[in-house]
Amino acid sequence: MENTGPGLSAGKQVGGTLAEGQTVGAAREKWLELMFYLSVFFGLLHFAALNAQVYGMILHTVFHREPGFTVESSMMMAHLYLAFLAAYVVPKEWLRWRSRGDDEMLSPAESRKLSRGFWIVAGWAVYTGIIALFREFHLIGAVPETLWYTLGEVVGIFCGTEASKYLRTRQVVQKQQDNAIRENYADRVADYCRGHGSIDRPECQNEFGLSKDQAHRLLKRLVREKKLVEIGSTKGRSYKLP
Repeated sequence: MENTGPGLSAGKQVGGTLAEGQTVGAAREKWLELMFYLSVFFGLLHFAALNAQVYGMILHTVFHREPGFTVESSMMMAHLYLAFLAAYVVPKEWLRWRSRGDDEMLSPAESRKLSRGFWIVAGWAVYTGIIALFREFHLIGAVPETLWYTLGEVVGIFCGTEASKYLRTRQVVQKQQDNAIRENYADRVADYCRGHGSIDRPECQNEFGLSKDQAHRLLKRLVREKKLVEIGSTKGRSYKLP
């Protein structure tokens, strides 16, 4: 008998077809794209306000005229732009790098999206440089404070995503090294304990040529695997066979 009750979840395969609904990944992609386009919208508004402010400053400084209407970029507009930009970039970068191998190829669509961050940073940097050049040529009295703030926050977001990629790569490399050390030295640690009764972290470090952190992680891992048991306090802790 066909199951048509409420227990049938959306997106479940039924009779060779897919029931109505969408995957979590697809919904997440739509949400992130919405955040991106909202950041573009408020970014363009912020950019237009900055241009209007700079235009008014040039009229005042160079031509000694006042614009017909005054527009100034606001911190509120900058906050809105950066909030939506962060809402798009931070989860996007975290999801992209947290479980990807260094040798894995990005799809063309991912490559295009990846270039967005670069062009956003480059665009604001070039624009700020141009406005700063106006200041050097005495075309304007000062670079708008909100522009410095925006550039700093955009660079900060970009550096944060780059740092997350670095830390993730470092974590993967460390895990690979720890796995190799465990394979190479677990039996040798056990043999050492049989011959000497126990082993501590400095002995493990000196005997096998490991770093302090590598020796510590190796011994702790062997304890978790119930290959060793801990003896003593933190300062004088040693390890022996169970």
